[in-house]
Amino acid sequence: MAIKEPQGDPIVLLDGTQAPFSPAFRAGDQLFVSGQLAFNDDGSLNTGDIQEQTRRCLEQIEAILKRSGLTKNDIARVGIWITNAADFGEFNKAYAAFFGDHRPARACVVSELVLPGAKVEIDAVAYY
Repeated sequence: MAIKEPQGDPIVLLDGTQAPFSPAFRAGDQLFVSGQLAFNDDGSLNTGDIQEQTRRCLEQIEAILKRSGLTKNDIARVGIWITNAADFGEFNKAYAAFFGDHRPARACVVSELVLPGAKVEIDAVAYY
């Protein structure tokens, strides 16, 4: 029987309610990492520029992967939402610096995000 289970601790929002999703979900040999915003360790939003927010999102994805026994090199696909098309070049610099020679498939769209001040959201799919 294939493994199907949420990964990570339940997500608790700043108002104390539990979010209705998991940081990641394992389905067989795939790990689906939920969209990450640039949250600081204390739960506040990092209000830095697009590069800083991108690094923070990717660091959070890397931490989730590590807890599941994976690395960024196990990522096969990335989904990205940015709020301003003019930020794409600076976003791409931080993204390229993080991944180096590893080049997962990706999609990037410009869209408003639910959390005011968030400039980028990133999700990922990795393989065991």
